[in-house]
Amino acid sequence: MQNMQYEKTPDELNKFKHLNHIEISECRTFHKLGGLPLYNPRFIDVEKFHHPGIAPVHDQSGGYHINLDGIAIYKQRFDKTFGFYCDRAAVMDKGKYYHIDLEGNRTYRGSYDWIGNYQEDKCVVRQGDKFFHIDLAGNRLYLEEYDYVGDFKDGIAVVYKNRQATHINYKGHFIHNKWYKKLGIFHKGYANAEDNNGWFHIDIKGEQIYDHRYKMVEPFYNGYAKVETFDERLGQIDITGNIKHVIHTPDTISQMHKISRELVGFWHTYLINAASQMGVLQLLPANTVSLGKKLKVNQENLHRFLRALWEINFISYDGKNDIWQLADKGQFLIDNTFMIKAAKMWGKVITQENWLKIPELLKQEPIQSFLSFKENENNEDIKTEFYQALLGYTALDITEFAKKIDINQKTKVLLFGVHSLVLVDILKSKNINSISYHNEPKLPAQLVRNFDVVIREENDSTKECDLVIFTRFLQHYDDNKVLSYFKALKNTKVSRILLVETVIEECKPMGGIVDMNIMVEAGGKLRTRINWENILEQVGDFSISDILPLTSYLSVIDIRKK
Repeated sequence: MQNMQYEKTPDELNKFKHLNHIEISECRTFHKLGGLPLYNPRFIDVEKFHHPGIAPVHDQSGGYHINLDGIAIYKQRFDKTFGFYCDRAAVMDKGKYYHIDLEGNRTYRGSYDWIGNYQEDKCVVRQGDKFFHIDLAGNRLYLEEYDYVGDFKDGIAVVYKNRQATHINYKGHFIHNKWYKKLGIFHKGYANAEDNNGWFHIDIKGEQIYDHRYKMVEPFYNGYAKVETFDERLGQIDITGNIKHVIHTPDTISQMHKISRELVGFWHTYLINAASQMGVLQLLPANTVSLGKKLKVNQENLHRFLRALWEINFISYDGKNDIWQLADKGQFLIDNTFMIKAAKMWGKVITQENWLKIPELLKQEPIQSFLSFKENENNEDIKTEFYQALLGYTALDITEFAKKIDINQKTKVLLFGVHSLVLVDILKSKNINSISYHNEPKLPAQLVRNFDVVIREENDSTKECDLVIFTRFLQHYDDNKVLSYFKALKNTKVSRILLVETVIEECKPMGGIVDMNIMVEAGGKLRTRINWENILEQVGDFSISDILPLTSYLSVIDIRKK
């Protein structure tokens, strides 16, 4: 058979001139040019023609490639064929993938669980659940494996690992070693990036080029990029991130519905709390009749309740068979038991009267801290569940602690605040064995017995320690109370203090809602770096050495004795 890379018939040459105008027929069984069939044969399915005038097709014999006359360019047949890129085409053969040349021959020995198309002579492949790139000869470009890799463009590709994304070059080296939630490819010097606050653009150094965040951003096009704001406005921004042209704004009805959803957000809290108390999710899958009997609830009322959980995507319903089953959110809730406890805790939070007294609280100068509903809870079982919910959140938030914080093995550590208990295993893994917990406010015995830590309840618990760690603890207190904790450490052996806190910024919204919750619940507050520096200045002896981010909303403030 002729090799299409080097030789074409006169008829093919004429068709090749119009390659970009060749279309797939509506029935997808042949190609057209100028509204007329390009050739006589018919197939089960055809795909688009690519340079050098070759298209993937499928018929009763299998998958293969044809030329512009509809003739097979080789004898081999495959399960599935894809387009030619860089003179290579991806094929599926007996459930595995590899690349072939224009004669239908393998271009390398190995096979993969999935492959992409060659771009810039490099290709994405997947083996098992790991992705990497290979060259034209099938050789790996680098040793590292990722959760996902994208195509190279201008020598740069996006890679994902541990739910974060960055950019690499052909050698697998990081372009900037900045990691984001999601990333796009670089286009005209900028790439789309997403963090926990939204989408924006970064430069080749991985740095944001503006502070704004959007619901969606597109690549820059002649100096402007299309964006969508969180209130559903569409517009164009320049490289300052400011909207320079408004495409459209949401209509009145859309705005009304959006604000109404915010106003009735407590509906969700109460529904999930009720589902947690009843244990509904743990009984699924099930039909309405059996659920009604197990829960001792009227079937009609139960169906109404389940429909509401269905609407907020915690469960789904197969009406044909009358089967209720877990959706992804519901499955996550029961797989992570602390979330069930969190649902009960938040159900209690929104009943606090202080939410209705925010205007009065704001007038206090200063707002003084007080015991929260958790400390005031008399039932030890309920109190334990509240704290277990908090521990569940923090355990997920501090996974980077061990990697980012260096602590000498001989250090004697004292922990403050229930959230600090999740650090016990992390510290033990670093061979730090002298770990104590200052039990104030006092925790339920059934909670602390699960942690390998010395419980100290005396006022001089700081006497022998070198390092004190406050984890989401000082945020619950007013400045005077925080100052008293620091002053108590001033004339001790303590040479280092770590604060695990959300550090807010005056000109950014992050942390605003949590800050209000802390104010309502305990009279505490989140603080800026300047706030912390002002407190330490009053103490003397201590100063901030560094602030290390653990997540986009939680950091470790490293304080050292001067």
